[in-house]
Amino acid sequence: MKIIHFLFLFVLSVNSYSNQEILTLGFGSCLHQDRSMAILKTIEKKELDLFMFIGDNVYGDQEDGELDKLIRTYKQQYNNLENFLKNVSTEFIWDDHDFGINDGGSNYRYKDRAKELFLETWKIPSNDPRRLRDGLYFDKMIKKNGLKVHLIFLDNRSFKSEWKLTDEFNKEGKERYVKDFDPQKTLLGKKQWQWLKDKLNEDSDIKIILSSLQILSLGHGWESWDKLPLERERLFNLIDESDVSNLFILSGDRHRGGFYRFKTNDNNDIYEFTSSSLNLPIPFNTEEKGPLRIGSTYRKANFGVVRIFEDKVVMELTSNKGKVVNSLSIEIN
Repeated sequence: MKIIHFLFLFVLSVNSYSNQEILTLGFGSCLHQDRSMAILKTIEKKELDLFMFIGDNVYGDQEDGELDKLIRTYKQQYNNLENFLKNVSTEFIWDDHDFGINDGGSNYRYKDRAKELFLETWKIPSNDPRRLRDGLYFDKMIKKNGLKVHLIFLDNRSFKSEWKLTDEFNKEGKERYVKDFDPQKTLLGKKQWQWLKDKLNEDSDIKIILSSLQILSLGHGWESWDKLPLERERLFNLIDESDVSNLFILSGDRHRGGFYRFKTNDNNDIYEFTSSSLNLPIPFNTEEKGPLRIGSTYRKANFGVVRIFEDKVVMELTSNKGKVVNSLSIEIN
């Protein structure tokens, strides 16, 4: 009986270990420097391995594209975040409002100076690849308990071509921009595309692409990868060619949170988790069409938590009070 009891405990302990959480990641976007930062305290309590600010980390853009407001707001936001940065490991990418101009891209005349402000504010090390090349794209490989999680941070601003303006301003589904099939236009630029191809081919157990702009979402006329369909298709083809089986996308920008699913031509499932905003909800936001969306969106302040286990990834859309308002569990290979 003692031997049987020992074996039972052994099996129980193995099963318990196999279900242990290995890595806990958090992310969010759209943090206005003049609004309450209370959500940061909620995030700290989650005891994350890493929190990722994935765009609109300040609101310093101006219509004329000048940088005086951006300079002020970066300084203000760093002061707002100073204690948080001491207590939580963080990474940053940018979007238009911390790039310097609304919906801006490669033709922004101050983009190099805006990049310097970003690097200086978030204290990016002097030997970091972002200081040695154009753009702010980079990657991070996290190895823990035998699991390799590859984080790939995209720069959707430095090389982006101009969007095609809508012909029916504010019409549902065509609010600002429409699809543009011009093969000369790009989101990532030649060098970043080659870099992304190389990174997708690197060995890892899980890959997570972080994009300030939504990639899978359809049905709205705001900024998204869908507005340059050839670039979006190119990404899906790269994923198929790389034979990546466990790939997830984290995105922001939209002042709503939600989940999306897409199946590639080679039957690879891609899941996207959007979280926005950290402290700038838009109360008049209504639900939007979403053929690839799983369930409804959440339009109050929120952040995302990604819990990684040996056999699954659990994504939790979390309110500013720390309550999980929606979640998705995906088995991994």
